[in-house]
Amino acid sequence: MSGARPLLILGVGNVFYGDEGAGVHLVHYLRTKYRFPAGVDVVDGGTLGWQLLTLIAEYPRVVFVDAVAAPVGKVYRFGPGEVPPEVGYGKLSSHEWEVPDLLSAMELHGDLPEVSIVAIGVDPLEFSGEGIGVQLGPVVGPRMPALATAVLRELEALGVVPEDVRPDLTADRPFTAEEIVVGPPDAEVFARA
Repeated sequence: MSGARPLLILGVGNVFYGDEGAGVHLVHYLRTKYRFPAGVDVVDGGTLGWQLLTLIAEYPRVVFVDAVAAPVGKVYRFGPGEVPPEVGYGKLSSHEWEVPDLLSAMELHGDLPEVSIVAIGVDPLEFSGEGIGVQLGPVVGPRMPALATAVLRELEALGVVPEDVRPDLTADRPFTAEEIVVGPPDAEVFARA
């Protein structure tokens, strides 16, 4: 892992399945609201799955932001081998993978960085009614500030305190599909170091 970057904040999930994309929504919020110190990368991993393996292996420390099958709106923080009993970290949508699968493979290969997972509970996607769409649901949407606080506390424990460049922006502000794909029109573009 020589030449590794200090920290990766990686949001994963499928934004087209509503609440299942909460991790991706959160990283877009973080990238829009904050300026992070050099060496801290905030990345939308979407549903890239195994394609993220080489990216993750570049870092000594990774904070995943994800959605888990658990009581809706409850926020969790745990390590790879510390999944709470009430959390179902199984298939929620069209993920080709799950975070535990990827981390297990990396551990077997000897490339596993230090990892923490900050997640929010969601209902597993039901393919009916209003379950499909980029907007977060009526319970998860208002709980996004709690998820943001948990991520920021995790970062603070790691010595990372980002600069708030958008004090007006709150985590419960919904992002549109266009903003997720191309970024908000007024967002600062953060180049990868």
